[in-house]
Amino acid sequence: MNLIECDNNEVLSEDIYDLEGSVLVGKNASITPYIIEKLESSRIMSVPVYPSIDETSGTNDLNFNGVYKEGVLALKEIINCLVIGEDIDSEQIKEISNTLYEEIQNNNLILDQIKKFKSENKYTYNHSVNVALYSLLIGKWIGLNEIEMKKVVKAGLLHDIGKTKIAPEIISKKGKLTKKEFETIKTHSEIGYEMSKAIPNIDEDVRQAILSHHEREDGSGYPCGLKGNKINLYAKILAIADVYDALTSERVYKDKSTPFEAIEEFRKMGMHSFDIKILNVFFKSIIQYYVNSKVKTNNGEVGEIVFIPPNDITKPVIRLENSYVELSRNSNIKIVEIVS
Repeated sequence: MNLIECDNNEVLSEDIYDLEGSVLVGKNASITPYIIEKLESSRIMSVPVYPSIDETSGTNDLNFNGVYKEGVLALKEIINCLVIGEDIDSEQIKEISNTLYEEIQNNNLILDQIKKFKSENKYTYNHSVNVALYSLLIGKWIGLNEIEMKKVVKAGLLHDIGKTKIAPEIISKKGKLTKKEFETIKTHSEIGYEMSKAIPNIDEDVRQAILSHHEREDGSGYPCGLKGNKINLYAKILAIADVYDALTSERVYKDKSTPFEAIEEFRKMGMHSFDIKILNVFFKSIIQYYVNSKVKTNNGEVGEIVFIPPNDITKPVIRLENSYVELSRNSNIKIVEIVS
């Protein structure tokens, strides 16, 4: 599309490169006036974009609201049945995974709506639905097929079912866990694997993902200390989705992190604890969804993200009043909250 015809609702469908072959603007970036100016200065006058979603966004929002709430409630019912030993309707899990899969295919506003439910809903089971959705997005971005994506959403929905067997006072403890309490928490993946055997028609690779979602590439995870290609692919995806949602959600024991802080936390944990190829695709893709977001800075000002440099994704360019601030060149200003 010609840049003159673009507006803030257009989203790049491909990476845009400069004359030296470096990524100038990343795929999935919203086209802001700042980005248009940046592209024009590099003599790029037309770009590939996704179809406009203006006319359907309101409908998508309403549809997803219902789908999300139904998914959380259905998951709660399934887990309650598992806890008390009642028979599980495997078709219900299949239906949830199919519906969420369709939403990912048809709704480009999915992350906006996940953020909305993070702030509005307090259901215990939201985390599992969020992990399923993030896992679906990762699956889509790394090129999984439909069957694989529906498996990974089932694994996401069920990955923490073992925690229902852990004492609530440990799960919800505000302070630091004792060594004994942490060892108890670590049993949830094995408990969940055993619980999943009571669910008919669940593939073994889905069960293995439930068992292994806390395994790490360098062997530092649990319960088996697996490394690299010994770890189930779906577990590798769940590991990233699980940590990202935990970091960006408010918990009883911590405040939520911004997406930029979450990426820095991944780096502190050790990027090579996770599958680095999957992690890089995730970071590159998800961060572009925050362009146009309103943000609050550490000095109390409210601005708007206008550009996220592909080579420095934790340091976006923000507009404060009538000036642009490059956070990579101004270490005194930090984003402390995504407002909308």
